[in-house]
Amino acid sequence: MSSKRKWDQPGPAAAEGGGLDETKTAVDAAAAAAAIAAKIAAQFAEGLAKDAHEADYTKDIDINDVRNRYMLTKGSTQQEIHEATGASVSTKGTWYPDRSKATEKDPPLYLHVMASSPEILQQAIDHINQLIAIDLGSLVEDKKDRLREKRKWPEEKLPVGLESIRNFHIRAKVVGPQGQFVKYIQQETGTRVQVKGIGSAFLEPETGRESDEPLYIHITGPEEGQVARAKVLTEDLLLVVRAEHAKMAAIVQQQQMELHQAQMQYAAYSTMAVGVGFILFWADTLGIFFLCAFFVFCTLAYL
Repeated sequence: MSSKRKWDQPGPAAAEGGGLDETKTAVDAAAAAAAIAAKIAAQFAEGLAKDAHEADYTKDIDINDVRNRYMLTKGSTQQEIHEATGASVSTKGTWYPDRSKATEKDPPLYLHVMASSPEILQQAIDHINQLIAIDLGSLVEDKKDRLREKRKWPEEKLPVGLESIRNFHIRAKVVGPQGQFVKYIQQETGTRVQVKGIGSAFLEPETGRESDEPLYIHITGPEEGQVARAKVLTEDLLLVVRAEHAKMAAIVQQQQMELHQAQMQYAAYSTMAVGVGFILFWADTLGIFFLCAFFVFCTLAYL
Protein backbone atom coordinates (compact mmCIF):
# COMPACT_ATOMS: atom_id res chain seq x y z
CA MET A 1 0.00 0.00 0.00
CA SER A 2 1.44 3.38 -0.98
CA SER A 3 2.32 5.78 1.81
CA LYS A 4 1.95 8.86 -0.40
CA ARG A 5 -0.71 11.34 0.56
CA LYS A 6 -3.15 12.98 -1.83
CA TRP A 7 -1.08 16.11 -2.17
CA ASP A 8 1.98 13.95 -3.00
CA GLN A 9 0.39 12.55 -6.25
CA PRO A 10 1.29 14.18 -9.64
CA GLY A 11 -1.41 16.13 -11.46
CA PRO A 12 -2.98 14.95 -14.71
CA ALA A 13 -0.77 17.11 -16.91
CA ALA A 14 2.37 15.86 -15.24
CA ALA A 15 1.24 12.27 -15.52
CA GLU A 16 0.70 12.76 -19.24
CA GLY A 17 4.01 14.57 -19.67
CA GLY A 18 2.58 18.14 -20.00
CA GLY A 19 5.86 20.10 -19.65
CA LEU A 20 4.43 23.22 -21.31
CA ASP A 21 1.81 23.69 -18.55
CA GLU A 22 4.49 23.37 -15.87
CA THR A 23 6.57 26.11 -17.53
CA LYS A 24 3.52 28.36 -17.81
CA THR A 25 2.71 27.84 -14.12
CA ALA A 26 6.27 28.72 -13.10
CA VAL A 27 6.21 31.90 -15.19
CA ASP A 28 2.89 32.97 -13.67
CA ALA A 29 4.23 32.36 -10.17
CA ALA A 30 7.35 34.41 -10.86
CA ALA A 31 5.25 37.25 -12.23
CA ALA A 32 3.01 37.20 -9.19
CA ALA A 33 6.03 37.23 -6.88
CA ALA A 34 7.53 40.17 -8.77
CA ALA A 35 4.26 42.09 -8.45
CA ILE A 36 4.14 41.49 -4.71
CA ALA A 37 7.76 42.55 -4.32
CA ALA A 38 7.08 45.74 -6.26
CA LYS A 39 4.09 46.51 -4.07
CA ILE A 40 6.10 45.99 -0.90
CA ALA A 41 8.90 48.20 -2.22
CA ALA A 42 6.40 50.94 -3.03
CA GLN A 43 4.88 50.76 0.44
CA PHE A 44 8.34 50.87 2.00
CA ALA A 45 9.30 53.89 -0.08
CA GLU A 46 6.06 55.60 0.88
CA GLY A 47 6.78 54.88 4.56
CA LEU A 48 10.27 56.34 4.26
CA ALA A 49 8.87 59.46 2.67
CA LYS A 50 6.27 59.75 5.38
CA ASP A 51 8.87 59.29 8.14
CA ALA A 52 11.10 61.86 6.47
CA HIS A 53 8.22 64.32 6.46
CA GLU A 54 7.31 63.60 10.10
CA ALA A 55 10.96 63.90 11.14
CA ASP A 56 10.99 67.58 10.17
CA TYR A 57 10.47 68.37 13.87
CA THR A 58 12.47 66.33 16.37
CA LYS A 59 13.65 66.56 19.94
CA ASP A 60 16.04 64.43 22.01
CA ILE A 61 15.25 64.27 25.73
CA ASP A 62 17.97 62.95 28.06
CA ILE A 63 16.54 60.45 30.55
CA ASN A 64 19.73 58.64 31.64
CA ASP A 65 19.51 60.00 35.19
CA VAL A 66 15.72 60.25 35.40
CA ARG A 67 14.23 57.93 38.04
CA ASN A 68 11.17 57.30 35.86
CA ARG A 69 13.25 56.11 32.90
CA TYR A 70 11.93 52.56 33.35
CA MET A 71 8.42 53.79 32.70
CA LEU A 72 9.43 56.15 29.85
CA THR A 73 11.21 53.41 27.89
CA LYS A 74 8.25 51.03 27.96
CA GLY A 75 6.53 50.44 24.63
CA SER A 76 3.13 50.94 26.25
CA THR A 77 4.16 54.38 27.56
CA GLN A 78 5.52 55.51 24.21
CA GLN A 79 2.36 54.25 22.49
CA GLU A 80 0.32 56.25 24.98
CA ILE A 81 2.29 59.41 24.09
CA HIS A 82 1.73 58.75 20.39
CA GLU A 83 -2.01 58.29 20.84
CA ALA A 84 -2.28 61.39 23.02
CA THR A 85 -0.19 63.75 20.87
CA GLY A 86 0.40 62.16 17.47
CA ALA A 87 4.18 62.26 17.89
CA SER A 88 6.41 59.21 17.61
CA VAL A 89 8.75 58.35 20.49
CA SER A 90 11.63 55.87 20.45
CA THR A 91 14.37 54.92 22.89
CA LYS A 92 17.94 55.69 21.93
CA GLY A 93 21.36 55.48 23.53
CA THR A 94 22.54 53.34 26.44
CA TRP A 95 21.87 53.66 30.14
CA TYR A 96 25.04 54.40 32.09
CA PRO A 97 25.08 54.31 35.91
CA ASP A 98 28.13 56.55 35.49
CA ARG A 99 27.34 58.79 32.56
CA SER A 100 30.94 59.92 32.34
CA LYS A 101 31.63 56.60 30.61
CA ALA A 102 29.32 57.49 27.73
CA THR A 103 30.85 58.14 24.31
CA GLU A 104 29.76 60.05 21.22
CA LYS A 105 29.14 56.75 19.50
CA ASP A 106 27.17 55.36 22.46
CA PRO A 107 25.50 58.38 24.11
CA PRO A 108 23.55 58.23 27.39
CA LEU A 109 19.94 57.02 27.34
CA TYR A 110 17.49 59.44 25.70
CA LEU A 111 14.10 59.65 24.01
CA HIS A 112 13.94 60.62 20.34
CA VAL A 113 10.69 62.48 19.60
CA MET A 114 9.46 63.03 16.01
CA ALA A 115 6.48 65.15 14.97
CA SER A 116 4.93 66.59 11.84
CA SER A 117 4.47 70.04 13.37
CA PRO A 118 6.00 72.12 16.16
CA GLU A 119 2.68 72.08 18.04
CA ILE A 120 2.57 68.28 18.10
CA LEU A 121 6.23 68.17 19.10
CA GLN A 122 5.63 70.55 22.02
CA GLN A 123 2.61 68.55 23.16
CA ALA A 124 4.73 65.40 23.21
CA ILE A 125 7.50 67.17 25.12
CA ASP A 126 5.01 68.47 27.69
CA HIS A 127 3.51 65.00 28.04
CA ILE A 128 6.95 63.46 28.61
CA ASN A 129 7.85 66.14 31.17
CA GLN A 130 4.65 65.35 33.06
CA LEU A 131 5.63 61.68 33.18
CA ILE A 132 9.13 62.61 34.35
CA ALA A 133 7.65 64.73 37.14
CA ILE A 134 5.54 61.86 38.52
CA ASP A 135 6.78 60.93 42.00
CA LEU A 136 7.07 57.17 42.02
CA GLY A 137 8.40 57.20 45.56
CA SER A 138 10.97 54.62 46.55
CA LEU A 139 11.28 51.94 43.91
CA VAL A 140 12.47 49.32 46.42
CA GLU A 141 11.65 50.37 50.00
CA ASP A 142 8.01 51.19 49.29
CA LYS A 143 7.47 47.76 47.75
CA LYS A 144 9.01 46.13 50.79
CA ASP A 145 6.90 48.28 53.10
CA ARG A 146 3.72 47.30 51.25
CA LEU A 147 4.62 43.63 51.46
CA ARG A 148 5.45 44.01 55.14
CA GLU A 149 2.13 45.72 55.85
CA LYS A 150 0.28 43.13 53.81
CA ARG A 151 1.94 40.28 55.69
CA LYS A 152 1.73 41.84 59.14
CA TRP A 153 0.31 39.31 61.58
CA PRO A 154 -1.84 39.90 64.65
CA GLU A 155 0.23 40.22 67.80
CA GLU A 156 0.03 40.29 71.59
CA LYS A 157 2.47 41.59 74.22
CA LEU A 158 2.28 40.07 77.71
CA PRO A 159 4.45 41.72 80.40
CA VAL A 160 6.23 39.25 82.68
CA GLY A 161 6.09 41.68 85.63
CA LEU A 162 8.68 39.99 87.88
CA GLU A 163 11.68 41.47 89.65
CA SER A 164 15.04 39.76 89.56
CA ILE A 165 15.93 37.80 92.68
CA ARG A 166 18.88 35.65 93.63
CA ASN A 167 18.92 32.09 92.25
CA PHE A 168 15.91 32.72 89.98
CA HIS A 169 16.59 33.37 86.27
CA ILE A 170 13.29 34.76 85.00
CA ARG A 171 13.89 34.22 81.29
CA ALA A 172 15.08 30.65 81.82
CA LYS A 173 11.97 29.90 83.87
CA VAL A 174 9.71 31.33 81.15
CA VAL A 175 11.21 29.51 78.16
CA GLY A 176 11.74 26.27 80.11
CA PRO A 177 14.55 23.72 79.82
CA GLN A 178 16.05 24.08 76.35
CA GLY A 179 13.12 26.33 75.44
CA GLN A 180 10.57 23.51 75.79
CA PHE A 181 7.74 25.69 77.18
CA VAL A 182 7.90 28.23 74.35
CA LYS A 183 8.30 25.50 71.73
CA TYR A 184 5.22 23.73 73.07
CA ILE A 185 3.08 26.88 72.74
CA GLN A 186 4.35 27.46 69.22
CA GLN A 187 3.65 23.88 68.14
CA GLU A 188 0.18 23.87 69.67
CA THR A 189 -0.93 27.17 68.15
CA GLY A 190 1.17 27.72 65.02
CA THR A 191 2.40 31.08 66.33
CA ARG A 192 5.76 32.66 67.07
CA VAL A 193 6.51 33.25 70.75
CA GLN A 194 9.55 35.32 71.76
CA VAL A 195 10.82 36.76 75.04
CA LYS A 196 11.91 40.36 74.54
CA GLY A 197 12.92 43.37 76.60
CA ILE A 198 15.46 43.94 79.36
CA GLY A 199 17.22 40.71 80.35
CA SER A 200 15.79 38.74 77.41
CA ALA A 201 19.03 38.48 75.40
CA PHE A 202 16.87 39.24 72.33
CA LEU A 203 18.62 41.77 70.09
CA GLU A 204 16.30 44.04 68.13
CA PRO A 205 17.11 44.01 64.39
CA GLU A 206 16.85 47.80 64.15
CA THR A 207 19.24 48.61 67.02
CA GLY A 208 21.29 45.45 67.55
CA ARG A 209 20.58 45.51 71.29
CA GLU A 210 17.86 44.62 73.78
CA SER A 211 14.71 46.70 73.90
CA ASP A 212 14.47 49.22 76.74
CA GLU A 213 11.05 47.85 77.70
CA PRO A 214 10.60 45.67 80.79
CA LEU A 215 10.69 41.94 80.07
CA TYR A 216 7.67 40.76 78.05
CA ILE A 217 6.47 37.91 75.84
CA HIS A 218 5.71 38.76 72.22
CA ILE A 219 3.22 36.57 70.30
CA THR A 220 2.54 36.79 66.56
CA GLY A 221 0.55 34.53 64.26
CA PRO A 222 -1.24 34.43 60.92
CA GLU A 223 -4.71 34.29 62.50
CA GLU A 224 -6.37 36.05 65.42
CA GLY A 225 -7.63 32.74 66.81
CA GLN A 226 -4.13 31.28 66.87
CA VAL A 227 -2.76 34.31 68.70
CA ALA A 228 -5.63 34.21 71.20
CA ARG A 229 -4.97 30.52 71.93
CA ALA A 230 -1.25 31.19 72.38
CA LYS A 231 -2.09 34.08 74.73
CA VAL A 232 -4.13 31.76 76.96
CA LEU A 233 -1.32 29.19 77.14
CA THR A 234 1.24 31.93 77.81
CA GLU A 235 -0.83 33.39 80.63
CA ASP A 236 -1.06 29.92 82.18
CA LEU A 237 2.71 29.61 81.91
CA LEU A 238 3.20 33.00 83.55
CA LEU A 239 0.95 31.96 86.46
CA VAL A 240 3.22 28.99 87.14
CA VAL A 241 6.38 31.08 86.82
CA ARG A 242 4.99 33.76 89.12
CA ALA A 243 4.05 31.13 91.73
CA GLU A 244 7.59 29.76 91.65
CA HIS A 245 8.93 33.29 91.85
CA ALA A 246 6.79 33.99 94.93
CA LYS A 247 8.08 30.83 96.66
CA MET A 248 11.65 31.71 95.88
CA ALA A 249 11.08 35.29 97.02
CA ALA A 250 9.73 33.96 100.37
CA ILE A 251 12.75 31.69 100.76
CA VAL A 252 15.13 34.53 99.97
CA GLN A 253 13.31 36.79 102.43
CA GLN A 254 13.51 34.11 105.16
CA GLN A 255 17.20 33.65 104.49
CA GLN A 256 17.74 37.38 104.70
CA MET A 257 15.88 37.51 108.03
CA GLU A 258 17.94 34.64 109.43
CA LEU A 259 21.11 36.30 108.24
CA HIS A 260 20.02 39.57 109.84
CA GLN A 261 19.31 37.82 113.13
CA ALA A 262 22.67 36.09 113.04
CA GLN A 263 24.33 39.42 112.41
CA MET A 264 22.46 40.99 115.34
CA GLN A 265 23.44 38.09 117.61
CA TYR A 266 27.02 38.35 116.54
CA ALA A 267 26.99 42.08 117.13
CA ALA A 268 25.51 41.55 120.62
CA TYR A 269 28.04 38.84 121.43
CA SER A 270 30.84 41.03 120.16
CA THR A 271 29.64 43.90 122.35
CA MET A 272 29.39 41.67 125.39
CA ALA A 273 32.79 40.17 124.73
CA VAL A 274 34.30 43.62 124.50
CA GLY A 275 32.66 44.61 127.79
CA VAL A 276 33.89 41.54 129.61
CA GLY A 277 37.33 42.02 128.19
CA PHE A 278 37.28 45.61 129.36
CA ILE A 279 36.29 44.56 132.86
CA LEU A 280 38.90 41.85 133.01
CA PHE A 281 41.47 44.26 131.74
CA TRP A 282 40.71 46.77 134.45
CA ALA A 283 40.44 44.01 137.00
CA ASP A 284 43.87 42.81 136.12
CA THR A 285 45.20 46.33 136.09
CA LEU A 286 43.71 47.14 139.52
CA GLY A 287 44.89 43.82 140.94
CA ILE A 288 48.43 44.53 139.93
CA PHE A 289 48.12 48.04 141.34
CA PHE A 290 46.89 46.79 144.72
CA LEU A 291 49.51 44.11 144.80
CA CYS A 292 52.23 46.66 144.20
CA ALA A 293 50.74 48.95 146.81
CA PHE A 294 50.64 46.11 149.32
CA PHE A 295 54.26 45.25 148.60
CA VAL A 296 55.30 48.87 149.12
CA PHE A 297 53.32 49.03 152.35
CA CYS A 298 54.95 45.88 153.69
CA THR A 299 58.36 47.19 152.78
CA LEU A 300 57.79 50.48 154.58
CA ALA A 301 56.45 48.71 157.67
CA TYR A 302 59.50 46.47 157.88
CA LEU A 303 61.85 49.42 157.74
